[in-house]
Amino acid sequence: MRRLLIISAVIVFVVIFCAGDLLAAGEWPALPVTPKVWRGPGFYLSWQKIIACWILFMCWVRTTDWVNVDCQEVKVMDYQRWNPIIFGTFMGTFVLSWLIPYFWVGFILLIIAYAAPLTTFIIIRNSKVTNDDRVLTPEHIRYLGAYYLNKLGMDISYEKQDPHEAGPPVKVFAQGGADERVNGARLLAARQAPGLRTAREILADALGFRSTAIMMDFTTQSVAMNIMVDGVWLPREGMDREEADPALAALKLLSGMNPQDRQSRQEGTFAAEFKSTRFSASLATQGTATGERAVVQFAEKKIRFKNLDDLGMRPKMQEQIKELLALPKGFLLFSALPANGLRSSMGVILHCTDRFTREFAALEEESNRYEPVENVTVTTYSAAAGQTPADLLIKLFRMEPNVVVVRDLVNAQTVSMMCREIVEDRLMISSIRAKDCADAILRVLALDVPPLEFAKGVYGVLCQRLVRKLCESCKEAYQPAPQILQQLGIPEGRIPAFYRPRPADPDRPKEICDRCNGVGYYGRTAIFELLTVGDHTRRIIATNPKIDLLRQAARKDGMVSLQEEGVLLVAKGVTSLPELMRVLKQ
Repeated sequence: MRRLLIISAVIVFVVIFCAGDLLAAGEWPALPVTPKVWRGPGFYLSWQKIIACWILFMCWVRTTDWVNVDCQEVKVMDYQRWNPIIFGTFMGTFVLSWLIPYFWVGFILLIIAYAAPLTTFIIIRNSKVTNDDRVLTPEHIRYLGAYYLNKLGMDISYEKQDPHEAGPPVKVFAQGGADERVNGARLLAARQAPGLRTAREILADALGFRSTAIMMDFTTQSVAMNIMVDGVWLPREGMDREEADPALAALKLLSGMNPQDRQSRQEGTFAAEFKSTRFSASLATQGTATGERAVVQFAEKKIRFKNLDDLGMRPKMQEQIKELLALPKGFLLFSALPANGLRSSMGVILHCTDRFTREFAALEEESNRYEPVENVTVTTYSAAAGQTPADLLIKLFRMEPNVVVVRDLVNAQTVSMMCREIVEDRLMISSIRAKDCADAILRVLALDVPPLEFAKGVYGVLCQRLVRKLCESCKEAYQPAPQILQQLGIPEGRIPAFYRPRPADPDRPKEICDRCNGVGYYGRTAIFELLTVGDHTRRIIATNPKIDLLRQAARKDGMVSLQEEGVLLVAKGVTSLPELMRVLKQ
């Protein structure tokens, strides 16, 4: 949406206003016609008009992009409906205003075309969200004014802080109820509970460590605390039951769960805001032999990766994957173990495709939706109702898309239908959970797909693992042992040093790294294994698909293994050898 806004609107603006609104107004001075001169005196542009239109245009670009993002993040408005309304109304009036011979009449119409749909969107949107999420209310306007003035160095308090928001820097909100009345009742019940402040302290501590999950294991006397940071569980200081029980009860009330039930499995959702970032959170509890386990999982409403460089893919591999995505037909398979970034990577890879000259169609399970990708039409099926992708593929194929994306393979019928459709010059993209490229092929065949049929259709397989990156602020160099270099296939002297986390000294807390909080790692990157299926691999798939033979054939076809790709990251100092070994053992 942002690309479409900038390209189309800038072109129209330059052509219309910079080419001269005086042409439409009939104000061009008469040009003297002589055999030697064919030009006027110049000074045809009105800079006041251009500046006024440019300011309005920039406001429109900013708010229209906000509407698109807000629809997809807050999810109470349909972006496929509102994007054309906001965009089309303004752009249509933009062209119309060029034909009106009076600039200020056209400019006023342009203001109306900008403000009317945006105001309508905001009114409808605000009626569907909680008071805290509403925009352009008096409170929100005061907040924005104070926020930007504070950025200029002014110390302005924009509102009296709610007593329930004092203390830990985390705000909590109820969500997931049938309507806003139910959510309001949940939030009120949680605020009246004595443990909400402690619960917010737990959330603040975890989010301050960039945690994506919290696990609380209740025993008869204490509670063990663990947080997940960059895919690894890290221990935190435990709590007494006297503190933890009321905190869990408050979170259960906020999530619409029964705080008295400590045995049954319960699930609920809520939201939290930390450092101006909004998180959706899910809470799941289950009774155990020693007490109860509670797990909070966070989902940040923010796309972190914009391109393949952000994912950590090497430039040469980027070229290879783009060549595969540009194929007119074939079957491309993406794979990863659970919780290894497959959803994010597929989203970024789809953003790298040409979705303007080729028509894309996707098929997803309605309870397992993915982040929307512009210009990719999504059709959903219901697994709960007994449907599979195969039930809707024929209907999807009749739409004549150039590329079909089936996110998750579930049966042989789906794969067979996709392979047969390749002859119609269609590119098929799908995913499956697997530990490497060879394993991904075997898992597809394990669905009882005819090996020869799949061997003819598959053109590329991409697998990935996530590995933690060493903290740049505190990593330390060391000289690896010669036998380690030999095992990794690195000639002695080629790599001057490996890197590892600097050991934390508990007796000197001031020396603990502020960036990673002493963990030694900060963030993650992906290790990719790309198999461009050649004759060797295709023959093994069709005749004798065994894991060892597939891996040998893949190497003959030029594939670099996950281990080899990981060693490159170790050699560059991106990650450590123990971290790579941990990931490869998964």
